Amino acid sequence: MTRNSEPENKKPKIESTEQEKDHPTVETSSLLSTTAETTPYSLLSSDDCKVQTLTVSDQHATLLISSSSSSSASHSSSSEKTKNNDNTHNEEELVDSTSSSHVVVQSLLKLTVVPFHKLLLGSNPVLTTAATTTTTTTTGGSTGASSNEDSKKNHEATPQVNLENHNPEASQNIISFLRDYNFKLKSESGAEYSYYHAIPSASSTSSTTSVVGNAGTELLETNEKNATATITARSLYGAFDVELISPADKRQISRALPSLGSALVEETPELYNHVVKPYIQSIVDGNSLGWIQNITELKKEKERLLFNNDEFIVNIDTKWRSHPPPLTTPREEWYGHPSCVQDLYCLGIVKMKGIATLRDLRGEHITLLRNMQREGLKAIESIYGVKSDQIRCFVHYQPQFYHFHVHFTRLENEIGSTVERGHLVTDILQNLEMDPLYYEKRTIVYKLRRDVPLYKLIENYSSSTVKE
Repeated sequence: MTRNSEPENKKPKIESTEQEKDHPTVETSSLLSTTAETTPYSLLSSDDCKVQTLTVSDQHATLLISSSSSSSASHSSSSEKTKNNDNTHNEEELVDSTSSSHVVVQSLLKLTVVPFHKLLLGSNPVLTTAATTTTTTTTGGSTGASSNEDSKKNHEATPQVNLENHNPEASQNIISFLRDYNFKLKSESGAEYSYYHAIPSASSTSSTTSVVGNAGTELLETNEKNATATITARSLYGAFDVELISPADKRQISRALPSLGSALVEETPELYNHVVKPYIQSIVDGNSLGWIQNITELKKEKERLLFNNDEFIVNIDTKWRSHPPPLTTPREEWYGHPSCVQDLYCLGIVKMKGIATLRDLRGEHITLLRNMQREGLKAIESIYGVKSDQIRCFVHYQPQFYHFHVHFTRLENEIGSTVERGHLVTDILQNLEMDPLYYEKRTIVYKLRRDVPLYKLIENYSSSTVKE
């Protein structure tokens, strides 16, 4: 990958290894066992880097970064990740070939920003959504039941995506804006995930208008008329947290695209066995979960560990973005930290393989589940000072990844706790005590995005069953 030299007046003083000097704007901690091979700055410094907006709001922006890399370097990097992380991906899912010697690597950059940045970061959208009247088939909750009512054709407004033309000027404005930040590495996960805190460089805070570019000039002028913002103030509201996924595969990019809406699925045991279970197994067999093993074996994210035994671990979930930096903040300062009030989010992950989701739980797992809930709550109270009656302990179905895990969140934090997705561990235990095969037999209702592969498989199966 080609890198541009950083301007002399912005180059931070870093005395470190030769590897770190290749990424001059990334500050690394000595507590990190490894240094991220790919950084936001290295991607943005590629000569042919292209940045497009997937989603943007007042608080968040997700950008798609496309940059070239020599095929030999790409294969070498991919091979190294496979060897170290057991996280093999299909090459076609990661890159688009442009020539025999170069490939285009796609990455996701997820930013936690402020409304000030929305106009600029959203100026080069990949897609837009629009409601279009189309003919669709009612799936009848995707139960597979045959009825005239379920097979009836209906005209309804269904969200459709429209591909937008790439705007090189807007892309360059976004790149210039982001390149004026220093990316401080906070932590890296077991595969393509890494986390940073982005801070404006000294030169960018003294000339903010030139950094933002044309897309943000009007907004800046308005801001400066209404307030006398100092350089320090600009630094405060200009900093943001960053999650980098590089390389990003098709599934990860698909999840980040604008949603086409969702539907409730009534998953019967029949539907699960014929469609959902084979789909889950294909992902598990695809070796895309090696990063989980790296975490449970304490090869990665050790700084986030709260509890560990032979059966499971409990750690800090990366969704808890306001948590004090685990690498640099002494643990005694975590107790009673203000972020515990609303943002607390921890994750319990089993070490054994073979339990992908809620559906796989049986009576034999009651002890494991009860221990995980008890030890997780004890660890949270001991480390953060939050009582167990303030913590919600639950499981997602469908989960974000197919290796069994449990969520611990503060009652004030409602992320992922909606009734069509969350299942309280206390309720799960009672159900398994009543019937060890409870989750093998029951119909489970959940919300699913229309644009994900699983929904399309369910829809096709339901349509074919109705025709029969």
